[in-house]
Amino acid sequence: MALSTCSEHYARRCIDSLTALVPVSSCAFYRVDEQLRPRDWLLHKMAGRVHRSYVSQYQQHDPLHPMRFGSGRRVVVPMDEVLPLRLRPGSPYSAFMARNAMCDVVELFVRSKGKVVAGFSLIRGEELGHFSAGELEMLEYLHKLVELAAESGLPQQGEPAGFTQFERLTPREQQVALLVRDGACNKTIARDLGLGLPTVKTHLQHLFRKFQVVNRTELVSQLFLVGEGAG
Repeated sequence: MALSTCSEHYARRCIDSLTALVPVSSCAFYRVDEQLRPRDWLLHKMAGRVHRSYVSQYQQHDPLHPMRFGSGRRVVVPMDEVLPLRLRPGSPYSAFMARNAMCDVVELFVRSKGKVVAGFSLIRGEELGHFSAGELEMLEYLHKLVELAAESGLPQQGEPAGFTQFERLTPREQQVALLVRDGACNKTIARDLGLGLPTVKTHLQHLFRKFQVVNRTELVSQLFLVGEGAG
């Protein structure tokens, strides 16, 4: 199943943000179904043959598979922690990594109400080496933004694909939301959309309620990474 437009915008913008601060050789985004199975993949700098090989032969051996972390609270998990170098010889997954010149992998899990709903596989080749302690700390920080953005950028489990918090807004609310996200004040929104200030304030109140926030700053945080084409 393909990603919805809004989910794809979310995934691409998250990947851009993550990789701008923590370089990777390749990465993959995926959503997770209620059985904790990855689906709806979006690949970044990863060859299709590598992904097909992973799905068909090695996914069940993946030490970072979401099924292994469904009941915990971990959100940033490095491969070195679950499959140390000393244990890699003879491991089926190590063979996959070696065959595809992978040096290190970090999994970033997105949770909603404690459940894993999506993930990012961040992969490094020998040219970049292993993730440093500082980079793992940076990913922990970035994860907070990624997970916050997921509340408006990803469908909830059990909802139809593409049915997101943003897409539940009316067309006018979407216009107001995107202007708020881009830093427009109420007067600018009123001018750009041809609305009166009281009408703009009413739309903002609706947005606060629908996104379950209490002020403009929290609303902007919720709208973080929502793309222009999300509506």
